[in-house]
Amino acid sequence: MPTTPPALDWSGDRAALVAPPMAASPIPTFRRKWPVAVAVLILGIVFANLYMLNVGVFPPVDFLVYRYGSASFWSGDDVYAGNVFGEYLPDGLPFVYTPFAAALLTFTSAFPTHIAFTVWTIACVATVPWIIGLCLPRSLSKRLGIWIGLVVLSCCTSIISQHLVWGQINLFLAVLCLADFFRHANSRWTRFVPQGMLIGVAAGIKLTPGIFIPYLLITRQWRMAFSAVAGFAGTVAIGAILFPAMSGTYWLSCVWHLSSKVDLGTQFASAGNSSIQGAAAALGEWAIPASKVLVVIVAILCLMSAAAVFRSGQPMAAVLTVGLTATLISPVSWVHHWVYLIPALIVLWFRGKTKTRIFVAVAVLVLVLQGTFLGEYILRSGSVWLAPLGILLRESLILTSVAAIGMFFAQRRADPRLLLFPAEEALESGYSPPSIRGGYA
Repeated sequence: MPTTPPALDWSGDRAALVAPPMAASPIPTFRRKWPVAVAVLILGIVFANLYMLNVGVFPPVDFLVYRYGSASFWSGDDVYAGNVFGEYLPDGLPFVYTPFAAALLTFTSAFPTHIAFTVWTIACVATVPWIIGLCLPRSLSKRLGIWIGLVVLSCCTSIISQHLVWGQINLFLAVLCLADFFRHANSRWTRFVPQGMLIGVAAGIKLTPGIFIPYLLITRQWRMAFSAVAGFAGTVAIGAILFPAMSGTYWLSCVWHLSSKVDLGTQFASAGNSSIQGAAAALGEWAIPASKVLVVIVAILCLMSAAAVFRSGQPMAAVLTVGLTATLISPVSWVHHWVYLIPALIVLWFRGKTKTRIFVAVAVLVLVLQGTFLGEYILRSGSVWLAPLGILLRESLILTSVAAIGMFFAQRRADPRLLLFPAEEALESGYSPPSIRGGYA
């Protein structure tokens, strides 16, 4: 009997091994992508210029830390001894990134501040449609319009909007990791830059992406794991060659005290720090030791969950699970660190049924309404009746991420023909999880 084709055809999905091919929409050509490019340009300029109008009052502090910190490295200053300062950063903030990151971020000081920040913001916005494009089925009706709509909606969430106005780097790191997992294994540049290398480079800029290395080991992706370690080691070596003294300071001393520098004093227990340890700190200092034990348990459970999802033939869900885990277990996870939550919600929406879509819709509404800070406001109001709502909103990023990880795990046993994986063309020929080689039973 002929097999009924799936409702949606995900680009490059491994489920194509068991489902008959559909008349999927081709990858949008440049001519069809120009509306996305225009949207990116407009959003980038708007975000940059609106914020730069108030640069003296609310400066994009993260971008300025990159700018002034990298310049201080080349000047021979002991950057890790204290804060970095500049024209728009008179009070100073710590530079907590690696020496390699300082070298890489040198270009941020190549232009005047306003121009450099505008270019940086446009580049950040450009990563959003790229990430969203990985999560949309190619045969989706009116795909281009939905794509642009999701880009605009994503930029309105607390995660992306704060990322843009502060000038953060996390979207670029997410692109490096996602591109490494889902790029074409037989492309020309893959021959020179093996899969896994970009993950190592991302970890060499900021340590958080290093969580993908134990994931690669658990799932027995040995070559990618080796390449990731090699890439990371290469960044350490480059930093040591360029800044030997600062490299010694960072790797022998500073790296062990990063959380105490990142939390900015009393901000560790604030609503902005949406990590497990941050939530525990809000309860009181007595809860912090127990939270560290909980973090270890959560890390193990989530990595095991990601491995199970990977073995079921859903590598995108597995990678997103690991990305969400990184922000859960990190001592400090500001709102703009949760960049993997956006693609996770998109994947859940297109995979899920009514209840899952209701969950996603509520989660997006909370993100647009700046739920974490709204929850903090409700709790500070002193209303006993609204306190439960305030707690749910304040810790909404943690709760939403845990729920998303649980849903990915629950969906691993679903019929792959109905829950087709939104992978890229890289998976069409180069990538094949062990559990799906040879097809499904």
